[in-house]
Amino acid sequence: MSAPAGRVEPVVSAQFGRLQHGGVLLGLHPAQLVLVATGLVVAVTGVYTAGPTGLAVGAPVWLTLLVAGLGSVRGRPVVAWVPLLATWSVRRLTGATTAVTSVRDRTPARLVLPGLGRLEVQPCPALKAVLVVDRAAGTWTAVLALEPAGFVLASPIEQVQAVQGWDRVLGGLCRQPGVARAQLLVRSRSGGLAPARAWWRQHTTTGPAAVLADLLDTAFTDSVRREHLLAVALRPPRARNRALRVEASGQQLTGVTDALSAAGLQPGAWLDAPALAAVVAAGYDPSVQAARLEDVAPTGVAETWSALRTEGAVHATFWVAEWPRAAVHAAFLQPLLLGEEPGRSWSLIVEPIPTGRALRDIRRAKAEHAADAVQRQRWGQIEDASVTAEVADLAQREAELVAGHGDLRFTGLLTLTAPTEEVLAARCAAAQTAAAASMCELRRLVGQQGLAHAAAALPLARGVL
Repeated sequence: MSAPAGRVEPVVSAQFGRLQHGGVLLGLHPAQLVLVATGLVVAVTGVYTAGPTGLAVGAPVWLTLLVAGLGSVRGRPVVAWVPLLATWSVRRLTGATTAVTSVRDRTPARLVLPGLGRLEVQPCPALKAVLVVDRAAGTWTAVLALEPAGFVLASPIEQVQAVQGWDRVLGGLCRQPGVARAQLLVRSRSGGLAPARAWWRQHTTTGPAAVLADLLDTAFTDSVRREHLLAVALRPPRARNRALRVEASGQQLTGVTDALSAAGLQPGAWLDAPALAAVVAAGYDPSVQAARLEDVAPTGVAETWSALRTEGAVHATFWVAEWPRAAVHAAFLQPLLLGEEPGRSWSLIVEPIPTGRALRDIRRAKAEHAADAVQRQRWGQIEDASVTAEVADLAQREAELVAGHGDLRFTGLLTLTAPTEEVLAARCAAAQTAAAASMCELRRLVGQQGLAHAAAALPLARGVL
């Protein structure tokens, strides 16, 4: 349907800044500078002691140091792979990559999850829901079910209103000191025809209608339904006893619900213990229907370098290393979110940054860029366009903070689940294609699939990796 003559429909768009890599000198981190300086010292020492012969003899040493300091593998500096490989080797040697859930650990008041330890479940009467208490992270987390209206097929005006409403919600999160982070989880699962299937099975037993019920049973496993969840992690408020802390947390979370309603985003209900058990269990196996917290954790988990295997599924988690660099429509993630296969979990983790800390980080990054510019000019190097874009992004962020806006750190994670490794490989290839259509770059989080899966596929608002 075309717009009336003379009327311009509003267009919602999004534009992202470049990923800030930082660095002490010329974009190099301290570890890289140490390796490069050591390599240069070895080379110069060889020249002064034995001339060209000394330079050639020491070439294996200084060349290795220079490659380690300046080189990169799969978009990551070589020095950054060293701690990852060391941590992975230690975890494999100590058996930390495998976990078995004991029956004795399964209690109704706790969530015992692989790699996350024991999480306490605290009832919250004000919300008629439960809070997940993570003592190690120092957070209390509640999960809210969302009932979003269609965005892609909405009118341009409705799309603008939805984007502005979500912007107000995020701005409110920035101004709440008790909010540690929030996670928006969109998950696809089998069983999109569950309501129709249940109705036909209840009202038809014989005759031609029973044939349709059988067809619905078959389509039940092939159809896909999507869950939309919002997990909010709070810093536990200070109070004399736990009851007062739970009450204060309930009031903060009620404020989040009110903000969503005011923005027209249609919040559902906060999850109680059975609902939380169902959504957490689906993070390990989309076909599992758990109704009790003690049945959530899989019996066994085995982590490999590039995947995580549970009882009936294999998982792979990706990180969005690059967002679109040009202005895109607000629905640019549609190819990634609307996959036809079940077992796709998309998480957007939002972490508010205090204004003072954000300004300090921006000004420190600007000072580093200024020092690099002076050094490049001294050496006769040409300014890189990517560096110019990073400086412009920093200036824009600083101007927005000074104008009173908040600052948020966004992290996008995608988990793909399949019954076998072969099917998982095909889905990973399809996801890379969908990411290219969304103008994003996905990077597989090798060596840390266990932690990545917990952050991406479970609605617990875990910290960013």
